[in-house]
Amino acid sequence: MKIIILKKPILWVVFISLLSGALMIGPKSTYAANDDYDAYGGVNGLLSEGRLYAPLRTMAMNYQFRYDEQLDTYFDVKITWNQKTKTASLTKGGKTFNATVGNGVLLKNGSVYVQFKALSNFFYPNDYIKWDKSTLTGNSEHITVYARPLTDNQALTLATNAMSKKKYWIQFHKNNVEIGLPESEYIQWNKSLTKFKAVFHSDGIVGDYNYSYSIEAEMTKKANNWTITSFNYSDGTRIYYP
Repeated sequence: MKIIILKKPILWVVFISLLSGALMIGPKSTYAANDDYDAYGGVNGLLSEGRLYAPLRTMAMNYQFRYDEQLDTYFDVKITWNQKTKTASLTKGGKTFNATVGNGVLLKNGSVYVQFKALSNFFYPNDYIKWDKSTLTGNSEHITVYARPLTDNQALTLATNAMSKKKYWIQFHKNNVEIGLPESEYIQWNKSLTKFKAVFHSDGIVGDYNYSYSIEAEMTKKANNWTITSFNYSDGTRIYYP
């Protein structure tokens, strides 16, 4: 990637905020739904016929699932697919969980989904499983699965489309291309599942400057549509002292 150093690096900070405007058998957790954005390291699953399902491949990459607190280490997780038998196999810590499409295993959009309870009981039989119907969240000590209205990719697409004409969104990507900065993004849901934040960030050291840009867009569901209710842009570029 070609790197172009800006002749006049931006040394100021801009911050703009435009504010407008069941299920799986298991005990309900005790906390009430509110607008605090969660910090769980879970995965987005789905509900089918009253059961909560987890995407097997995504689970294999999840840090919460891979971590062992007793050993204070992360396990390598291997996942394979047998096209002939339509069986996905997930191996972790010497144990292999086999999931054949059909009996309690779903194949949706090319992804294999397994029952959250079955997966948790297989790898962590002593974990206590909780279900919160207000947030559509299943928890054990090692696994968190949500049945959110949108996948993270769908939420990111909605947010980027809604911001496409905002000048600071355009400037954010222009800066990244001109300077050659990597981008990262993630989604945070509130616990009532009526809002989400799409967070975009890029930073890196080029020449004598530490470039740092970020955008947060809060999307709120109104009727059947998701609209921007908050938009924040920040430029934290500063001189870098090696």
